[in-house]
Amino acid sequence: MRMEQMTADTVLLKLQNVTKTRNDWKVLNHVTAEVRENRIIGVIGNNGIGKSTLLKLMAGLLKPDEDRIIRGEAAISYILSGSHFYDWMNADDCVRFYEDFYSDFDREHALMLLEQSRIDRRTRLCRLSRGKQERLCMILGLCRYSRLYLFDEPFDGIDPYFKKDMKRFLLENMADNSSIVMATHLLKDLESLFDEVIFLADGRVWQMETEEIRTKHHKSVEQYYLEEICHD
Repeated sequence: MRMEQMTADTVLLKLQNVTKTRNDWKVLNHVTAEVRENRIIGVIGNNGIGKSTLLKLMAGLLKPDEDRIIRGEAAISYILSGSHFYDWMNADDCVRFYEDFYSDFDREHALMLLEQSRIDRRTRLCRLSRGKQERLCMILGLCRYSRLYLFDEPFDGIDPYFKKDMKRFLLENMADNSSIVMATHLLKDLESLFDEVIFLADGRVWQMETEEIRTKHHKSVEQYYLEEICHD
């Protein structure tokens, strides 16, 4: 396994022929994909199929068995869900945690977004709604000076109103020349967000432009996934 830097400034990350095995199961089997700047990419697949594994490989939290991941120099922000914090913590505690742990974290910007989102910084996380917990995590992740943001199921368990509001919030606060990769199984709710999708099934990936799916195949992204990827 080799780690290299990117040479093309428009490509933030590449996976080339990457394999990852877990308990004798090839979660990813010689997969190739890339992330270019100014893109929102959905990683689509059933629960337990390997979406989180793919994101953790991109973030550098896991190492591939083979072959290589090519990275740019910009920081990667991997956004955890609210369930990864302690229930007794409040928003101020989470901000301090990010400030201490990440040198590229913009505390003032985070506090401003928390105020705009009407998240009480003193309220314990266990007393916040699921939607506000996920909004808090989104704020923390977006307030790092990164060019690649990785979200793992950020809309899971959130009611339709909060989903619509958080999609708008995400688009408004996405930094210039950055990209977002988002793992989700909620394709119907989120496909309008995506410029590209990475379908994941049986250890393989298919990376496609969403516009190509609609114009060339005359299907929604969800239809294409169900009929062409999951047809077996």
